[in-house]
Amino acid sequence: MSTPTTAVAGKAVGFHYILTVQTAAGDVLTVSSVATFDPAHFSRSMAYQEIRSIAANELGHGRFSVLFFSLEPDQF
Repeated sequence: MSTPTTAVAGKAVGFHYILTVQTAAGDVLTVSSVATFDPAHFSRSMAYQEIRSIAANELGHGRFSVLFFSLEPDQF
């Protein structure tokens, strides 16, 4: 379940992400880290594309299916 966030314009926020992908050959890769985005200028879909690029760089190609994606503020 996603946690709603309140964005303050011009203030970058840390987001923890997890992305699990699978290639046609059956290889599975999970990337997880914290990325900083300014919610006033960066949408969730833009963050997804950025994180998907990280997985593509790890695999050396972008030919995979996304099995799981989570993006949450990095706070309690």
